[in-house]
Amino acid sequence: MPFTDQEYFEVIEKNKTVKEAYENIKQICINLQKQTNCPEDDLKNFLEFISRQWNQ
Repeated sequence: MPFTDQEYFEVIEKNKTVKEAYENIKQICINLQKQTNCPEDDLKNFLEFISRQWNQ
């Protein structure tokens, strides 16, 4: 069962490592979108692609 958004935000606020990862990933995505001018859907698809790679 996936986490709700509220549950994710609770974990982010309570765990320093998770919070740092969240902030870093968020900033990287913002920078990537600014630099490439890609649509949000492309960025979302790219993140989904990346998430599938660590299982291989």
